[in-house]
Amino acid sequence: MPTNCGAGLCFKSSRGSMPSMMMILMLLASSEIALGTTIAFKPAVSYPVGTYPTAVAVGDFNGDGKPDLAVANLGNATGDNGSISILLANGNGTFQPAVNFAGGKNPSAIIAADFNGDKKLDLVVVNADGLSGEVAVLLGKGDGTLQPPVDYAAGNGANAVAVGDFNGDHKLDLAVLNRLDGTVSILLGNGDGTFQSHVDYAAGPGPQAIEVADLDGDGNQDLAVASGQGLTILGGRGDGTFHTVWTSVPLFLVSTSLVGGDFNGDGRFDLIVTGVSFGNATFSNFMVLLGNGDGTLSQDSPVNTGACQNGSPLPADFDGDNKLELAVFTNENCFPNPKNNPTVLIMTGRGDGTFQTAVSFGATQYGLLAAAVDLDGNKAPDLVFVNSATNTISILLNAVSTDFSIAASSPIPSILNPGQQAVSTISLSSLNAFDGPVSLSCSVQPALAGAPTCAVSPTTLTFDADGNASAQLTLKAGTALARQIPAPGARQTLYRRSLWLPVLGFALTGAGLGCRNSRKPKWLIFLFGSLLLGALILQPACGGSTHSSSQPYTVTISGTSGSTLHSTRVMVTVP
Repeated sequence: MPTNCGAGLCFKSSRGSMPSMMMILMLLASSEIALGTTIAFKPAVSYPVGTYPTAVAVGDFNGDGKPDLAVANLGNATGDNGSISILLANGNGTFQPAVNFAGGKNPSAIIAADFNGDKKLDLVVVNADGLSGEVAVLLGKGDGTLQPPVDYAAGNGANAVAVGDFNGDHKLDLAVLNRLDGTVSILLGNGDGTFQSHVDYAAGPGPQAIEVADLDGDGNQDLAVASGQGLTILGGRGDGTFHTVWTSVPLFLVSTSLVGGDFNGDGRFDLIVTGVSFGNATFSNFMVLLGNGDGTLSQDSPVNTGACQNGSPLPADFDGDNKLELAVFTNENCFPNPKNNPTVLIMTGRGDGTFQTAVSFGATQYGLLAAAVDLDGNKAPDLVFVNSATNTISILLNAVSTDFSIAASSPIPSILNPGQQAVSTISLSSLNAFDGPVSLSCSVQPALAGAPTCAVSPTTLTFDADGNASAQLTLKAGTALARQIPAPGARQTLYRRSLWLPVLGFALTGAGLGCRNSRKPKWLIFLFGSLLLGALILQPACGGSTHSSSQPYTVTISGTSGSTLHSTRVMVTVP
């Protein structure tokens, strides 16, 4: 159940049920697979990990700013207790060889976050361990290595984990699903990497997957749990306790996974539940449940993927259009008519909670989708698979970027007289085949009265076949000059009118020295004349000469596409 964990956290992947032997190797066999005209993935690159990998968490485990991978390896029943594999990233979508650490007994699900507040990512894993019901905490050292695991009890048959701040103390807590008990265990965090004893809440029979979000808008984090009875919403009270808010009718014969996101763009958290439909055990289906903002959800008709889904779908914006797509891996190996034709499906989102017909590309063997996250820094989500049969993971880098560059030419003319216009050409280039729309805007600083105005045309750009686009920036100087200082004409007039003062001072000084028989105090005349004479000397340095009052302005042009923002600047001067 991959999702973002929030608050300095990272990607998590929790599996709602114990992995089966159907979850095995998937390797893509083509040189480059294109989905329509906007989505494409490069060939898979595989890396060895521990025994029987089942889940992946993504985060920066050595503090170098690059997304690393932590893989939960289940092990086997012949004495291999499993492990945690850490693969440090090179920053370009490739990884260093895995280093394995003890992860408790048979780790099956994993999540990453900073549980002790030291700015270093830690791990929590669910231990299968004969369904004993434990989670293990592995504190990170910040250099890509981990401290030994510390176990905490949960309910029976723990099979999935989520993280959140359930009591508002700014310390991360855990929510652990227990398949055998039909409960969710809440373990409140102490803020130092340790946790309090679990408190359990009913979550429906055989719960498979869990999501954390504020579903009713009260500022407290709630829980959504997919189980055999459908979907259960547990409302958080903000003190670490929960109450049942809403329970749906059974959605599927078996609910297998649950993912969340805003699928219709209304700012509310929505959910997608997957499972096997009643009366049609041959195919897996999913159902979009749009959030109403009060803790309830609107139920729609199931969408048939036309195949048996293996693992959880991954929501991500693969093509940079600011709408969520779904990546689904299917093996079509369903009872009673196994087809043995594993396929990866991408279902493009329309932005209203519905999805277009899935586009597929083939896979040579079985695998399990584990994460969708940008691994090479091109701002386009990549795919991570776990291949249990060969003890490897596979990376499929997205060949479509959500990134672009922006530049602007110097305005012509660069010096604007009042009421005059200048133009500049804005040039955009797509990076790595990005073809999404880009919205343009501009601003002028400093924002003085009479400052130039700016306008961009057109305000929305799309790239041509060569990946280029352009627009025009128009600048117009105001008719009123934007400054707080006297205009040059007034300054010159004041200067001319004051020329007589130093002349008078020169005369008075001479008079004071020459009038020997005067009864008036000579020293007073001499002092007054000297001051006026000094003004003659200081006047050029104090502004009596011509002074330039030109005002420079910075114009910022911004381009936005989805979550990507780039800007460029030009300068213009008003004399």
